[in-house]
Amino acid sequence: MENDQIEIVTLEEKHFIGVPVTTAFQRVDTESMREAYQRFLTRKSEIQGTLNQDEYVCPHFANDILFTYIYCMEVTGTEDVPQGMVGFSIPSQRYVKVRSKDKDPYALVKSFLREEGLENNRQSLALEVFKFGEDQHFHNADIYVPIY
Repeated sequence: MENDQIEIVTLEEKHFIGVPVTTAFQRVDTESMREAYQRFLTRKSEIQGTLNQDEYVCPHFANDILFTYIYCMEVTGTEDVPQGMVGFSIPSQRYVKVRSKDKDPYALVKSFLREEGLENNRQSLALEVFKFGEDQHFHNADIYVPIY
C-alpha cells in the first residue's frame, strides 16, 4: 500500500485472541500499555490456530473516559483462549484503510470521512496491523477504521 493511500475495504469475519489493556483516555498510561505488550509477546506462543505469524493486530476502542487496546493474533477460532487472555470475533465490516509514514493516519481518515460523507462506526473496533520487528507506532501500521 502506498504512503497516504486511502481506500474502502470490506473485511470478512475475523477472530482474535490476545492481551487487553484499559486506561484512562485523557491520560493514557504508557507503562500499562508496555506491560500488556510484553505479556503478549511472552505468551503469544500459547495462542493456537494463528493465521499469520509475521503480524499482530491491535483492535481498540475508546469513549471520552476509557481507552481499551488489545494486542492480538488473528486466529481460526476462539474455542481455546489461554487463561488471562480474551478471545472475540469481529463480524464482516467495511473499513477505511490507510497507512502514512509522515501524517497522522487518523486525521487522514477523519478528513476522508468528511469529504466522502461517511461515518465512523463507533460500535465496532478500529484495527492497527503491525509487523513483528518494527517499532509499534501508527506510522508503521495499516490502520482500519470501521464505517457505516
